Amino acid sequence: MFSKLPPQADTKRKPLLVACGLASLGLWLGFPNDLFSLPPLILAWPLALTVIGQSATSARQAFLYGLLGNTLGMTLVLYWLALPIHAVGGLPWIFAALCAFGVIFCLAAFFALHSLFLFLAGNLPLWLTALAGAFSWTLLELICAPLTGFPWLPLAGALVQWPVCVQSAAYISQYGTTFFWLLATLCLFLSLARQDKPWLAITGIMLLGLHLALGWLCLYRSPLETSPQGSTSMGVLFVEGNIDQNQKWRPSLQRATVEHYRRLTEQGLASLPTSDTLVIWPETALPFFFERKPLLQDFVRQTAREYHCPLLFGTPGYGSAAKADGIYNRAILLDTQGATLGQYDKEHLVPFGEYTPAFLDFDFLKPLLQGVGVYARGENSVPLSYGAMAAGMLICYEGIFPWLAQNRVSQGANILIDISNDGWFGQTPALRQHLYLTCLRAIEQKRWILRGTNTGISAVIDELGRIVVHGPEDQAGSWAARARLQTQTTFLHRTWHLQLALFAALCLLMLLVCRSFRKKSRQAENLPLL
Repeated sequence: MFSKLPPQADTKRKPLLVACGLASLGLWLGFPNDLFSLPPLILAWPLALTVIGQSATSARQAFLYGLLGNTLGMTLVLYWLALPIHAVGGLPWIFAALCAFGVIFCLAAFFALHSLFLFLAGNLPLWLTALAGAFSWTLLELICAPLTGFPWLPLAGALVQWPVCVQSAAYISQYGTTFFWLLATLCLFLSLARQDKPWLAITGIMLLGLHLALGWLCLYRSPLETSPQGSTSMGVLFVEGNIDQNQKWRPSLQRATVEHYRRLTEQGLASLPTSDTLVIWPETALPFFFERKPLLQDFVRQTAREYHCPLLFGTPGYGSAAKADGIYNRAILLDTQGATLGQYDKEHLVPFGEYTPAFLDFDFLKPLLQGVGVYARGENSVPLSYGAMAAGMLICYEGIFPWLAQNRVSQGANILIDISNDGWFGQTPALRQHLYLTCLRAIEQKRWILRGTNTGISAVIDELGRIVVHGPEDQAGSWAARARLQTQTTFLHRTWHLQLALFAALCLLMLLVCRSFRKKSRQAENLPLL
């Protein structure tokens, strides 16, 4: 499969089509989906794209077949992108599907660069092919977030469904974990496929064994705590309103929405033996400007006073210290007397959900902006504190960006709280995909995460990325749990910037080494160097 196919061969496309199918199946079955998920299958995705790059007869062929495999798989995994465009944006299904496909196609083209690079690298030694493939893929994942703004499909995001596979993220981040899993897989596969270099297969097996041994040791040393107690623990009450995304922004329903959350809070607290439990209402639970509705504002503050509970809730906010007239996606923390302890304005905004890029500022996209228009970017990420708790805030989409959690812990957070509203996506795999991506932040920063949502999935995640308890989907209600406050930091947290610089240097070195081997190969074949 790895040998260059002669142009005249009628079957030259068969290995490439098989690889496309394997890439699509690995991508679909590796991530949470509507059928079943087997996380290790995600490794078939980059493996198949590597095969395409090594088997193609031209750069164009390598890129197009990589694009085809990615497009098929990503459509199966990300089809839910069309739902909010249709249901909230009001576009007919055909146009909503085209918009979603546009996003998928751009991502597919981006990761097809992996196949292109492996083709351009030429006929490298097996060990160097494995290294080049691992570096290429990891680099693409690393720059996907700043370049595309939608880093939804990291390999570690699928593997975290089995926490034993990703404990190395506490030392080398999700990107380092991706690198070593892929390197081990490529070493093993290339050796077996070529029936050569048995030491390479042994190296792959050893890397896999070390990863799993580290994961088992971490989990063994920290048994799962379903209800941690003591001075370093805290109680929490999650309230899921299950408010219809198409109804919540109607002004006539604002009072009813607050009463709904208040009633669910009362029901949840009634079953608790003690007060002083943090109550969490999800992102934009209050569909109005909190500062500009004094009567509803008093009603919310009264809830905290009456039930003697600190209350954290999401709401649109107007104005801040940095921008007097800005509109923000805001989280506010009240104390047991209803006084404001602090607020956090969302830092990383969602394209189309919270703002429309200037080059796509069309009227038909405006309904997607959650009923309030374009949000401004927050600039203050200091933890929200109450008692011993110093909560590093993440709102919805922010849970998938490693450096945001890194920054929260750097500022003193001893727990992470992610309030979200995934009501846009109905009963689709998007809810589980989002939850598992957030689990990676717990491992990387050794912090428990409290995740409160509108329609599900609310959860408590421990510092090893294990889902301790979780709530239902699409069901209004409230449920209590406990979490632990932690102050120690991970090796990754202490060396974050150093690791990024080291990886950049290694990528540059890898490019130079590959270029050197390619040049020697061209000279040996007496061909011009491109």
